[in-house]
This record gives sequence, structure tokens and C-alpha cells, in this order.
Amino acid sequence: MKEIVKPKTDVVFKIMFTRKDNEKLLKHFISDILDIKYDSITDIVVENTEITPDEIDGKFTRFDLKLTVDNKLINVEVQVNNYGAFAERSLYYWAQRYGTQLKKGQGYDEIRPTISINIVDFKMFDTESFASTYTMADLEHNKILTDTCAIHFFELPKLDKKIDAGDRKKLWMQLINSESEGDLNMLRQSNVESIREATDVIFRLSDEKDVKDMAERREDALRTEKTALNTARKEGIDIGMNLGMDLGRAQGINLMIENLRKAGVSEDIIQNAAKQN
Repeated sequence: MKEIVKPKTDVVFKIMFTRKDNEKLLKHFISDILDIKYDSITDIVVENTEITPDEIDGKFTRFDLKLTVDNKLINVEVQVNNYGAFAERSLYYWAQRYGTQLKKGQGYDEIRPTISINIVDFKMFDTESFASTYTMADLEHNKILTDTCAIHFFELPKLDKKIDAGDRKKLWMQLINSESEGDLNMLRQSNVESIREATDVIFRLSDEKDVKDMAERREDALRTEKTALNTARKEGIDIGMNLGMDLGRAQGINLMIENLRKAGVSEDIIQNAAKQN
């Protein structure tokens, strides 16, 4: 059976959707994920197409997609490792983009809708659904404050293998979660044109040596990243358990922080990890 590059490897995901000959595929993806009519999308600009060798091998690097879709600012991220406090992290990155869009002389009425799409390979919420959407709303009166905010989460571990041609969001997530030729062939049976085109793209990428090499290097970096996180957390917890007192717990957390800094983890992720322990 043919070995494929995995679309949920962030560098593969980015290559798949940023190549010029795949513009139609990206348009279908945005249309289906955000329930926007395909023909109503007139312009998509990918703002960060670059992929450098240092980024591929680096730990804790983000290979997100920054898009301008007509008048909307959209950020798409695939994340396989759970840093902790991911909801807060996602809100922080959303707020950065939302809060820095106005140029000198512009008014608040010119703020554009800002949307985050987070595809994660771990469970986040205590629900059965793999898809969740959050916005700013009045909980007492069930009224949305503004239509300029939306944060979407798609949890890959909650997917099943059932193919439903009528559920485009699920088909896209199943595609991104594909790990074998068999998975792709099952999706082809949906007879949804955009999904069939996407499987063809993945098969073509899997035949390109440079893409396969990048995917392997990236997967190795992600494994190293996960090991660094797990090791730092375990050492901190073990010290705290062995000493069995608040001082021991504090020393354990400090050691975890020290190890994470040595591993090159960003300060915001370190502080989130410390809060959880």
C-alpha cells in the first residue's frame, strides 16, 4: 500500500493549500468550513506562504495560514501537540490579529470580521461533537455582541470512519486526519468533487521527494517537541510527589519551567503549563 504524507502534519497542510494550482481547493475548504457560498467568495489572499528549513526543524514553530478572504481576516492552524490552555492560546492569537488590523486614521466601524479555525489532534471539550464554534455573546439574553468574532475548533480524535457526503465539514476533517492510502480511497467514495481533488493532491505530494523529506523532518521535530513537554512535566510532578509538600511542588514546577526554557518553548506556553501543574 502506498505511503502518504499526513495532511495533519502542519507543513503538509500548508503546502497543500498554498500552492498556486490549488487555489480552487482552498476556496472549497473555506466555503465548506465557514458555510460561505462558494460563488460568493471573490478573492482569497494567502499572506504567509513561506516555509523555511529552520522552521521545519524548529520546535514550537507555528505553520498557520493567514488569509484575507474578501473582507474577512482568517487564521487556520493545525496543532497535533497539546501545550495546555489551548483555548486561551487560540483567543490570544485571535485577539492579536483582531487588535492590530486598523491603520492610522481608520475608525472602529472599519474593523473586519476576524475568524480563527483551529484543527487539533487532541480532545478539548466535554462534548461528543467534533466541531465547536465560539463567539462573544450575552449569556443572559442569548444575544451575539458582534459578528466580527468567531473561533472554531475541530477535534480530530472525535471523528469516526463513517463517510457522509452531506457533511462537508466532517469530510474535510476526515481528509486532514487521513494516515493511509485506504483512508483516502474511502473518502473518494463520497463522490464529492472537492474532496476527490484534495485526495489527488495528497497523492501527488506523497510522490514528491522534497515534500516527503519536509514531512519527515517536521514529524521528527514534533515528536521531539512532545517528548520535551512530557519529560519536563513528568520530572516536575515526580519531584513534587517525592517530597510530598508545597515546597516540593514548587521545586518541581520550577524544574519543569527550567527544562521547557532549555527546550526553546515560548514563554506563554511555559506559563500555561505551570498553571496546570
